[in-house]
Amino acid sequence: MTSLSRPSRNDPFGKCTEVIKASVPFEIKEKFARMANELGLTESEMLREIIMVRVLGVDAVRRLYDERVALVAGIGLELVQGRTNGELS
Repeated sequence: MTSLSRPSRNDPFGKCTEVIKASVPFEIKEKFARMANELGLTESEMLREIIMVRVLGVDAVRRLYDERVALVAGIGLELVQGRTNGELS
């Protein structure tokens, strides 16, 4: 990465290199941009999240994020998995 490159976010899906492109009406684009902004996401991040949830399913995406949180928090993945399975409160 050069000093002028935008720092990349660590994505739980790994490096995102493939492109999906679609043309939509202006009104849809504007509403989508507003929705993403309200969630604090870029349009690319929002679209990526929607696609991942629809393709992989909510549970699979949630597990990926849980694993990421466990790594960052320095806690055992078993604890996070137990919480998502309803075993721990």
